[in-house]
Amino acid sequence: MPLFSVGLGAPMVATMLRDDFVHEYRKNQRNEIKNSLKKCLRNCKVQAKMRIIDGHDVAPALLELISKHKITTIILGAKNRHDWKTKTAITLEKQADPACNILYVHDGSLISSRHQRTNVCTARKNEMSSWGGCHFSGSSNTTTSKSSSFFNSRSTANTFDAEQLDDPSLDINPMHIFSDNRFNAIIGFNSLDTLEDLVSRRISAENSRDLHKEFHYKYRDIFTRCEFLGGFDSLLGVDCKNLGETQWKYMRSWPAVLEYIVSIINTLHMQLKQKHPPYDGFMHEDFLEAARKPLTCLFTVASAVCAHEIRKSPEKLFCILNMYTSLVDATPILRNVFHMESISSDADGLLAKLKDSAREIIKETKILIQTYSSQIAVQDGGGIASLSGYLMRYIRLLVKHSSSLDTILGHGHRDDLLTVMGMNSTGRLVFALIADLDTVLEKQSKLLSSKELQCLFLMNNTHFTLQEIKQSDVQLIVGSRWIAKRQYCIKEYMEGYLSAAWGPVTLNLEATKSTSPSKRLRTNVLSFLYGSPTPLQNFAWSFNETCNTEMCWKVPCPALREELRAKILEFVTPVYHAHLKSLKQSGRGTAADFKPGLRSKINELFEG
Repeated sequence: MPLFSVGLGAPMVATMLRDDFVHEYRKNQRNEIKNSLKKCLRNCKVQAKMRIIDGHDVAPALLELISKHKITTIILGAKNRHDWKTKTAITLEKQADPACNILYVHDGSLISSRHQRTNVCTARKNEMSSWGGCHFSGSSNTTTSKSSSFFNSRSTANTFDAEQLDDPSLDINPMHIFSDNRFNAIIGFNSLDTLEDLVSRRISAENSRDLHKEFHYKYRDIFTRCEFLGGFDSLLGVDCKNLGETQWKYMRSWPAVLEYIVSIINTLHMQLKQKHPPYDGFMHEDFLEAARKPLTCLFTVASAVCAHEIRKSPEKLFCILNMYTSLVDATPILRNVFHMESISSDADGLLAKLKDSAREIIKETKILIQTYSSQIAVQDGGGIASLSGYLMRYIRLLVKHSSSLDTILGHGHRDDLLTVMGMNSTGRLVFALIADLDTVLEKQSKLLSSKELQCLFLMNNTHFTLQEIKQSDVQLIVGSRWIAKRQYCIKEYMEGYLSAAWGPVTLNLEATKSTSPSKRLRTNVLSFLYGSPTPLQNFAWSFNETCNTEMCWKVPCPALREELRAKILEFVTPVYHAHLKSLKQSGRGTAADFKPGLRSKINELFEG
C-alpha cells in the first residue's frame, strides 16, 4: 500500500513529494511575499528593510526575528476592534522580549498595545499607592507635554474616524451607574455593595456607633479608590503629565460616579437631619469631612482635563457636556449639604471651567473641519468623504445635548469670533458646521480629475448628509426649506454629471441632426468607401470608453445609484433612437439596435 503525505495543501503519494518540488514551491511563495512587501512599501511611501524568515509556525518565526534583529516595536493587524487576541498575539505577548512593544491596528487605527496593558496591570498591583504623586492642579510639573497624548490623533485635519462617536457613553448620560461597567475600573463593585448597605441602614441610637465605625473603616477603601480618580498615575502606572486615550476613557464614567456619590451624600444628610442630636459621636461634621474627600478628587480631575494646554479631540466634547450636565443636576444638593463651604463654591468654579472647555473644543473642531485635507475621495471614485460621515454623527449628538449646549453657547459670550461663526445656540452651531462641511467638500471636489467626477462626489455627499439629517431630529432644526434646497442641489449635481460625462457621447449623433438626408447618405457612402468611422461607430466607441472609465466610480446609496442609471438611459436613448430613425429615412436601412447591450453596460456602473 503506498504511503500518503499531505504536501502543498493536498494529499499525494509520499514517493512523489520530491525535494525539488518543495524547493520550487517555497521559492515561488517567497517571491510572492517579496512582491507583496515591495508593493506595500510603495503604497506606504516609506523606506524600510524587508526581513523574511522560514518557519512552520508564524509565532516562533516572529519571536526569532524580534530576538535576532532587536526589534523594539512590531505592528499586528486585527480583524476587528475588539478581537486582537489571536494565538500568535498571545504567544508574542508571553514570550517576546519585554522591551518589544506590540501595537494592534485595525483599519489604520491603533486599538491596543502591549506596553499600555502592562502599565495597567503593574498599577493595579500597587492599587493602594499614595495620591500625593499626582500633580493635576496647580503643579509646576503640568506642562504642554500632555497635550499631544490627550489629543485623539485619529481626529485630525487629515482624517476623522466616525467610529469614535459610536461609544454609547457619548450620548446624553445614557446609562445608569449600576449598568456602567467602566465604574468598576474606578471604584469597584465591592465598594458599591458597601455603599448600598450604608444607604439602606437607618441611623438610630442603637446602631449609630456601629455605623460610625463602618463609615470610617469600611469606607476608607471607597474614598481611597475615589482618590484614583485624581491619581491616574497610581491607577494606570503612567505619569499624569502624559495622559492619553486609555486614561481619558475613565472620564466617561465621571458623571455616573458623581451621581452615585451625591445620591449617597443626600441620603445620609437627610437621615442625619431627621435624627437631630449626634448619636455616640457620629456628628454631621464627620459626615461632611468624609463626603468632601471623594468630591474633591472628582473636582480635581475634572479641573485637570479642562486645562487650556490640554488639546482635546472633537469627541471629548460629549464627555465634557455629560460632566457639565451631571454637575448642574448635583449642585442644588451640594449647596444644601455643604452650604457656604468650599465644596459648594468649587462646584460653581468647575461649572465655569467645563463651559470654557466645551467652547474651546468647539472652536478647535471648527478649525479641524475648515482645514480638512484628504486624498481619499480621489482614490475612492467620488464616494462619501470620511468628514461627511463623521460630522453627521457629530451633529446628531450635538442635538441630543442641545439643552446644555444652549446654556453654554447662549449666555455671557459676545466675542466676535463666536457671533460670526453662529455659535450662540445649538441650531446656529449646526448650520455653521454644515456650512463648513459644504465649503470643504467643494474644495475637495477640485482635487478630482474631471468635471463629471466632481459632480458625482458632490452629489454623493450632499445626498448622504440629507438622508442622515432626515432620519434624525436634526431635520427639526434645519427645516423643510433647507431640505428642499438640498434636494434641488442633488438634482443640479446629477444634471451636471450627465452633461459632462454623457454629453460628449451623444454629441457624435446629434451633429447629424441638422444634416439633410441626401447629405447624410453621401457622408455614409464616403465613410464606407474610405474606411472612416460612421457617427454610430463613434458613438459606440465613446459610449464604451465612458463606461470603462467610470466602472470603478461609486454611488454608495442603492436608490440613488438606480436613479442615476435610469437618468443616463433617459439622456442617451432618445438621441440614439433619433439617429436610427434618420438612418431609415436616408435609405441606409436599419442599424442593429444595441439598446439591450447599452442598458447592460450602464447597470454595471457605480458599484465601486
